[in-house]
Amino acid sequence: MPLQSIVSAAVTGMVSHRLSVDVIANNLANVNTIGYKTSRVTFHDMLYDRYRWATDNNDMRIGNGAKPAMIQRFHAQGGLVQTGRPTDFAVHGKGFFQVVLPDGTTAYTRSGAFQVAVDGRLVTPDGLEVTLLTPDGAPAAQPIPELLDNTETLRVDAEGRMFVLPEGRGEPLQLGQLQLAIFSNPEGLDAIGQSLFRGTIVAGPPAVGLPNTEGFGQIVQESLEAANVSIADEFSRLMTAQRAYTLSVRALQTLDEMIGMANNLRR
Repeated sequence: MPLQSIVSAAVTGMVSHRLSVDVIANNLANVNTIGYKTSRVTFHDMLYDRYRWATDNNDMRIGNGAKPAMIQRFHAQGGLVQTGRPTDFAVHGKGFFQVVLPDGTTAYTRSGAFQVAVDGRLVTPDGLEVTLLTPDGAPAAQPIPELLDNTETLRVDAEGRMFVLPEGRGEPLQLGQLQLAIFSNPEGLDAIGQSLFRGTIVAGPPAVGLPNTEGFGQIVQESLEAANVSIADEFSRLMTAQRAYTLSVRALQTLDEMIGMANNLRR
């Protein structure tokens, strides 16, 4: 086996499995992050070298190791955790909440840990405004004064309709409705931190609709979606990646020893 193939296989193995360890560590670090989606590293084998000896007509193909192909994010449903806070929402099923970024573009999230700002807007903990509809289905203009004054009486049903019960009023007042977006390939979304994602060509165009209708999940109030990280699975993968990294290091060390022995034979 040519020395360059040994070096290539060992070095690419070290780089690839180190990346895998880093991704697994990030998953474990976010095990308590609301709306976090676990990631995996996928690998491709590198180009093969083809050799033919003068005394043999058969080709011999020798690999040059593996390289990371992509970091794939899995959008499986996470468990729901009850919080008792009226402005906490979870999506049970498909769909992302929509929020407005500072540059005016839309981001998508499964983290429904919202709050009412001092001016009456429904926002994320970072102050990003949540996209809402009016009771008539038109885009809602925030702030909503009734939301600020009656947050404790806020009730949201499975369809995402938001109601409050103002003091002295006998019937609930509908303020608006939450809206969800789904993608044909959510694994293609671009993670930008804080459990937020940007749309991409790979993810496909967003389909926007109402919760608890065909193709869209339902809203669960006073609950949040936990990270879909399995600690047992991550530690199992971590052990495998660490062992593979160690074997790659040993292969390089063995090559160094072989070269040293060969040099000594010449003396």
